[in-house]
Amino acid sequence: MNRVWVFLFCVVLTACGTAPVVTSPARIVAERSHRMALQAIQDGRIESAEGEWQQALRGYQAIDDWRGQGMARLGLAQASQRLGRGTQAEQALLPMLQEGYFLPEQQVQAALQLAQLIWQQDLPRAQRLLAQVRLSCVAPCFVAVQMDNLAAQIALEKGDVSAAAQFATQALDLAKERPAERAFALRLLAEVALLQGRWLDAEDKLMRAIDLDRQSAEPMWLLDDYRLLLKIAKRKGDVALEKKAQAHLGSLCAAIECSP
Repeated sequence: MNRVWVFLFCVVLTACGTAPVVTSPARIVAERSHRMALQAIQDGRIESAEGEWQQALRGYQAIDDWRGQGMARLGLAQASQRLGRGTQAEQALLPMLQEGYFLPEQQVQAALQLAQLIWQQDLPRAQRLLAQVRLSCVAPCFVAVQMDNLAAQIALEKGDVSAAAQFATQALDLAKERPAERAFALRLLAEVALLQGRWLDAEDKLMRAIDLDRQSAEPMWLLDDYRLLLKIAKRKGDVALEKKAQAHLGSLCAAIECSP
């Protein structure tokens, strides 16, 4: 499953602090929906978050606040994707690439998020979007880690193992304080090692990724991890490791209704 981390960076409601306090009822309504969306995400109520982002977007549109609209669209797309609503996620992001009124950093994030959303269905388009992000993001780029991890995914899909290893290694180096992206880079490197027949290295990197993903507590990431572990175990002919992977997959799928 794709890992999409929307940075509701300094532009989140509580950040920056340079805007004057406004008591307009319309702004209060929009910002209340924004806060409720963020709280719903924190609570794991993704469907509620999607609804609140939609309300926030309408609220920001009503007061001609394009910065707010950008935040709401990024959050809405993230929530919709996590709910498996890829078309709705794309519809939320596309206006950000077509209109020049959004903040440049929001447009960069939107292009990257769209590339992450579509790369499995439309690889050439995802590559074009990724190239656009690289050109548009001013150094030091705030999404450099995500760009490298996505580039590694695309390289693996194209069968370019060397490029995948290079991009994932770069992401790992950049993600020292970012456990989720670090775990993702390690899992990509485990896939590289598996393709190269380096079973022990693949297992070592994946176990490190699993430790980090267990801290993040995202079920779908763990599902991807243990599916890869099962693949490694089968390639190694390691019966004990295969049983371990199957046990973890069985436990996960009992909770989230998936197929191991």
